[in-house]
Amino acid sequence: MNYLKLKQKIYEAIERNPLDRSAYEEMFAVCREYEKIDFQTAHAWNHELRNRISWGLRMTVCSQKFDEAREFDDLMFRSLLFGAQHFFDDYLQAVEYGKPLDKKFYQPRRHYLRRYVDAYQEILDGKLDFLSISMPKRAGKSQLGINFTNMLSGKYPDRATLMEGTGDDLVKSFYLGCLEYLTLPSDYHFYDIFPESKLVQTNADTKIINLLHKSRFPTVMCRSIDARQVGLSEATNLLYLDDCVEGREEAKNRQRLDDKWEVISGDIIGRAIEGTPIVICGTRYSLYDPIGHLQEEMQKQGKRCKIIETPALDLVTDESNFEYMREGRKVFTTQYFRDQREMLSEEQFESEFQQKPFEAKGILFPEKSLNRYFELPIDRDPDSIIAVCDTADTGDDFCAMPIAAVYGSEVYIVDVVFDDSAPKVTKPECAKALIDNKVVASTFESNNAGKYFARDVQQILTDRKYVCNIRTKQTISNKQTRIEFASDNILKKFYFKDPSLYARNSQYAAFLKQVTTYTRSGKVPHDDAPDSLALLENELRGLIGNTVEIMDRRI
Repeated sequence: MNYLKLKQKIYEAIERNPLDRSAYEEMFAVCREYEKIDFQTAHAWNHELRNRISWGLRMTVCSQKFDEAREFDDLMFRSLLFGAQHFFDDYLQAVEYGKPLDKKFYQPRRHYLRRYVDAYQEILDGKLDFLSISMPKRAGKSQLGINFTNMLSGKYPDRATLMEGTGDDLVKSFYLGCLEYLTLPSDYHFYDIFPESKLVQTNADTKIINLLHKSRFPTVMCRSIDARQVGLSEATNLLYLDDCVEGREEAKNRQRLDDKWEVISGDIIGRAIEGTPIVICGTRYSLYDPIGHLQEEMQKQGKRCKIIETPALDLVTDESNFEYMREGRKVFTTQYFRDQREMLSEEQFESEFQQKPFEAKGILFPEKSLNRYFELPIDRDPDSIIAVCDTADTGDDFCAMPIAAVYGSEVYIVDVVFDDSAPKVTKPECAKALIDNKVVASTFESNNAGKYFARDVQQILTDRKYVCNIRTKQTISNKQTRIEFASDNILKKFYFKDPSLYARNSQYAAFLKQVTTYTRSGKVPHDDAPDSLALLENELRGLIGNTVEIMDRRI
């Protein structure tokens, strides 16, 4: 059978008589039959047909042909059910089909939620390993996560989804949100979509849900990040992290953020069996929140990632990105968000509404402001190749040594040593970097043990018969002031490798990460990388600032 010709013939019949429902029914039957031959095309035809069904439904209602309208409505529902097991957008429409518009979650918000739904679809299709979503509070991110969890659970009831969030209230809300769709069949159509995935077990104390069969690792488990994980949880369907930071106060405490990331990275992420997708949702309170850490780690591991961070007010138009109708009136309007901007501190509005971490306003070396290079100047040799080393003062500090090729007033950072290992590791690293890059002079900060560090590096160079002028220098200026004062020259005259020239997990990448997240407030546990650049700028200032001019001798 030539399905394409049959499709064209049916559409011609619909064009001749747009209100003849039998032609629509015939086309729907074709879609169902053709699915066995070409799944993607069959469902594309179904989506196309649904637009025509929607038009027929509106026309019959406008013509007050209510019996025919009910038949079109029934066909619309069946068309949605046909795709609901496979397409998240279809599922969201089908699961609450027939509810009054004001009682629906998805339909009123579909115009702005669709971009997130499409990203979830990529998770469903196996095209993404990691998805990060950030949007203003109450815009629907958690409810969308509840629906995606339920869809995956219905489709694969023998697999396990683990949801993790901050605090019992959030976790309980997520658990009850999932359960609502499963225990109110008169309000929702979950079992019309997944008739075999019956609810067989729930437990409000442990917050577990089992579909189809009881299992040690349940279909859905909701747990607090701070709860004990050992032996209790596993993720084979989805690992879903929701609002990992309690609020602004926690976000301002770097130690609490680091502790939370240690729990997430050291335990929770390990609950996801290899190949299980990870989704994290929440407000971007801080550059150092778990969302940022996880984004960086997933990219470093080469995972297929998508990051969506949508501000409340569009950065170009200053208009709302989340306006929709609720109970007959517009909510999340442009004016609402502008009023919030006037009422809140800039820091609070930028983080909670614009998805810009509060430290971002104080970033001294923004990523986009750095000069980058693909290759060194090819028409001349460098005037000099020098290095500066900020040795580690304490056990958790980094040994930071940027190496610069100097071309006139331009400074190219060709290599770095950036390691928090013990001196027995970093001393040979520094010596090797000096040799490999043909450094002619290097200055070591001599505060604390820096003088002995420089002495040992010099000895390694001597043993390897390499000549480099190494000197020590004690710094007495305030570190924060030094970095601030040097920042202008660093931004104007320093050039860093293009990201394509170094690995994401390299010391060069880690060095620049610390540089580009340094804030004017100085409220960061490590500032070794920006401080080493400031020391380098101080060393170079005389070289860059002084020039020799040849003049006629006057008698």
